[in-house]
Amino acid sequence: MLNILVMGAGAIGCFVGGSLSSQGHRVTLVGRPPLMQKIAEDGLKIQWPEQPAQTSFPETSTSVNQITTPYDFVLVTVKAPDTAGAARELASVPLIREKTYLVSLQNGIGNEETLATIFSPQQVLAGTITIPIQVPAAGVIEVSKAKGGLGLAPLVPSQPIDVLAEALNGAGLTTETYPDYRAMKWSKLMLNIVTNASSAILNQPPAQIIARPDLFDLEIEALQECAQVINAQSLTAVSLPGYPVDWLARLVTIRWLPRAATRTILRPFLRRGRGSKMPSLQIDLAAGCSTSEIYALNGAIAEAGQRLGIATSVNQVLTDILSGLVAGELNWADYQNQPGKLIEAVTTEKSRQT
Repeated sequence: MLNILVMGAGAIGCFVGGSLSSQGHRVTLVGRPPLMQKIAEDGLKIQWPEQPAQTSFPETSTSVNQITTPYDFVLVTVKAPDTAGAARELASVPLIREKTYLVSLQNGIGNEETLATIFSPQQVLAGTITIPIQVPAAGVIEVSKAKGGLGLAPLVPSQPIDVLAEALNGAGLTTETYPDYRAMKWSKLMLNIVTNASSAILNQPPAQIIARPDLFDLEIEALQECAQVINAQSLTAVSLPGYPVDWLARLVTIRWLPRAATRTILRPFLRRGRGSKMPSLQIDLAAGCSTSEIYALNGAIAEAGQRLGIATSVNQVLTDILSGLVAGELNWADYQNQPGKLIEAVTTEKSRQT
């Protein structure tokens, strides 16, 4: 039995933590008071397709200051802008032993490095998740499709990723291990950026984005830029559970393939992956969040492109506009349902970068 703390128990943290708790592992969720109270009273329900609902009763807390027991693994599931604050909070209490490992189950690039600066690389593991879930009600997690899984990778050799992988597989969460955490995380980034920022800026669902050839082409160009950045770092995109990202990276970099053919091949793949569900960046923007993961997503591609001398016009524009909207420097009403304005901004940026 493992002792596991989930730091930032939202949808992903509750899903993974609840799955482990149902198999007898000692799990403590740390999250917002209303949700933690609901789970403490009624339990955490996980509903897989065509299966009876699974209810578990993990321990709950609203602050790590209330906890004194050390843990084997700490699953960090806060959003990227909150990583440093969560790490400092964890470092301020006696929960992290020499053999305690922090696992970043977060989207974006840079979370592992942030954790490693506050703790040490020897105590940080990289993780990713590709299981599609939704939250129909507080304390209820619904698995949208029985596909996907988790990935784990070490930052340094000899870390116990197999121990955690065995526990996750035992909880019904298909888990694969990877030798290169950067290849794994950059591969997940390719999935994260698809229609994410453009849906937020235009306030349109992904299906509407890919229905327009000009907007679909922007998504393909953003993926091309990401694939080029991956290759320039001497990394190779890898297949993630349920998602052949290696195939995706190869497809978007085939220069001789007509763009219309690329759209035809990609359209079913993207519709299955996104559909009409609004992505995370749009949800955060609509909720009025003062921070955004855009810097760890498209922003990471743009930053790496600048450093490596690779033009990343689409990702730069998506980052600049969305960050401006989040900061209140730009008016969202000026961009909602205005695809021409987004396309014009990309055209201008391309001229600037060439």
